[in-house]
Amino acid sequence: MQQIGENISRFRRDRNMTQDEFALRLGVTSQAVSKWERGNNLPDVTLIAEICKVLEVHADTLLGLEGILFCENENPAFQQEIRQNLIAEPLRIEIGFGLIPCFVDGLKTDYLNQCRKKLAAETGMLLPILRIIDEEQLLDTEVRILSYDQLLLQKTYEKPELEAYYGIMDETVRLCRENYSKLLNKHLVKILLDNLQEHYPGILDGLVPDRIGYHKIMKELRKRIVQQGNIRDLIHIMEEMESNLP
Repeated sequence: MQQIGENISRFRRDRNMTQDEFALRLGVTSQAVSKWERGNNLPDVTLIAEICKVLEVHADTLLGLEGILFCENENPAFQQEIRQNLIAEPLRIEIGFGLIPCFVDGLKTDYLNQCRKKLAAETGMLLPILRIIDEEQLLDTEVRILSYDQLLLQKTYEKPELEAYYGIMDETVRLCRENYSKLLNKHLVKILLDNLQEHYPGILDGLVPDRIGYHKIMKELRKRIVQQGNIRDLIHIMEEMESNLP
């Protein structure tokens, strides 16, 4: 904890940035920054990406992880694969080798973005970035869709054509929608709130994360999804949460 705080302080000063300016750019209080730098507290994990962006440093450098090896021969490709495999993704698509050509062609289209746009417009849900990998253990035209390593769908397609890609994307969006209360995490919550703050400045000023943490918001959004299947009215959700504060 002390090392991370010292790194934040050093990189901030290297960029001639005051604690107040740094805090303002992150949307936190200067007191929070002071606690980080003194080693009394750690920044929320959802803030790490933005801290790295503001300080213009890699996350490994900020967190003091440089030099940590994940395999003996220091192969960068293998190290990246091992890092990715350490964490279960919100949505992961595994495909047989026979489906690779239709995915190559499909990802060149705008179909997935259109699906993501429609889901957002109808529900306020953000489809996570998908990790798509070929899996040699699957049949040539077989696909598996998983969320945090829990199998949601396993299916075989007769023809490995572009229509198969469209069908798999449709299934992925449907499963995302049906399982969003379990799929939602603090990282996605922060993205949703950052978007809200960008379009409606002032809505979250002094509220998030100072008075309401991302975990609490995540729990409230999960409840709304189960009850209503929709979190698009994020403005009023946040205003209601603020009004219920002691």
